[in-house]
Amino acid sequence: MIELKPNEFTAGVAVEDITPPLEVGLLISSVEGRWTRFQSVRLPLKARILVIGPPHDRLAIVSLDLLGLSATVVGCWADFKARLSSLLPADRILITCTHTHNAPETLGLSDLYESEAFSTWIATVQKRIRRGIDVAFMSAQSCSVRIADFEVGDYSLQRRISTADGMVISDSLQPISKDLMELGPVDRRIHVVQFKSLQGNVISTMVHAVCHPVHEMCLPQVSSDYPGELCASLDASRACGISLFLNGAAGDINPTTVSCGHETAAAHGKAIAAVVKGSVAHAERIEPLPFAFRTEEIMLEPRKFEGAPDVKNCIARVAVLRLGSFSFVFLPGEPFVAIALEIEKASPFGKTIVVGYSENSVGYIPTIAAFDEGGYETGPGKWSFVQPNAEILIRRTISTMLSDLYSLKLEGDGS
Repeated sequence: MIELKPNEFTAGVAVEDITPPLEVGLLISSVEGRWTRFQSVRLPLKARILVIGPPHDRLAIVSLDLLGLSATVVGCWADFKARLSSLLPADRILITCTHTHNAPETLGLSDLYESEAFSTWIATVQKRIRRGIDVAFMSAQSCSVRIADFEVGDYSLQRRISTADGMVISDSLQPISKDLMELGPVDRRIHVVQFKSLQGNVISTMVHAVCHPVHEMCLPQVSSDYPGELCASLDASRACGISLFLNGAAGDINPTTVSCGHETAAAHGKAIAAVVKGSVAHAERIEPLPFAFRTEEIMLEPRKFEGAPDVKNCIARVAVLRLGSFSFVFLPGEPFVAIALEIEKASPFGKTIVVGYSENSVGYIPTIAAFDEGGYETGPGKWSFVQPNAEILIRRTISTMLSDLYSLKLEGDGS
């Protein structure tokens, strides 16, 4: 392990393969609870692990090319997290998923998780994460942090479309017309955070975007969709180190093409990658200290209906990370983009980036207004089962957490 000074900010990174065997299949219908086995592997699935922070206070961010993870699938969430590392406690490990729909059905929407093949594979995933955290932790080195922002405008849209027949999802109206592209709310910004060693080598490039990876949805091939294409393109560049993708509050944000195949996934991922490669040379260097991380558990209220998930799935595990004058918010499940925009607007930090699909899934988190509008995302069903007040409970908790971290005076804080 590299010898580190107490006050230095550090980063280490690792990648592990978590591609399943073909019999561990993909979701075909959340409404009907159907899945089918894969027929081939187009892009492997990865666990990408970034360990950051001062030597005495480090955090592992684990980005998985998975649909998500539910408490139903892993059993006891605390036990699952506790077995992920011998070097970091469970509360210093943060799991987030890219939400690719061409990974195994890991949300408990079907009975796939009850199969022996699934149990064997998910245990392997756990071991690979553990190995990756150990590698990233042991390889961490002092670094600087840089941030850049830009937009990629032609690949995402507000997917909830109001029609005379009710609320529909945009893929039913493909090809997408220009007027649909102008509907809001939508967030087409791309956030880039790069960690660079003091010797000048890039350790990792973290990319945050807001869009469902469903270019290949329901096609029986293992694929990490556009996030995998993005990361593969960045990893091939010496200027980006090992990449990491974080999806945003994309509960109601789709790409313009759904289930159209790998060409559209590649075009989306490579379009983002091209701009990332061009932006990092002009990224703004920031002071990453003070560094602080907090978590909270919110017991959301479930709706009652036949087949509703167990109440353990209603625990929303939220987290807030402070990186100097910047902050990250990690939300579970599939929050609507408007919720993230409101959190960002109310934040006391200069920049706040909201990540979705973190920790255990709690299904969709629509806005209160969306429940009046109806549509697939509001359910009720195993994919959408919390009460409409979930938005309020989460925003209120996050607001308090951000305020608390903003007011902290920690080592390295010059204020």
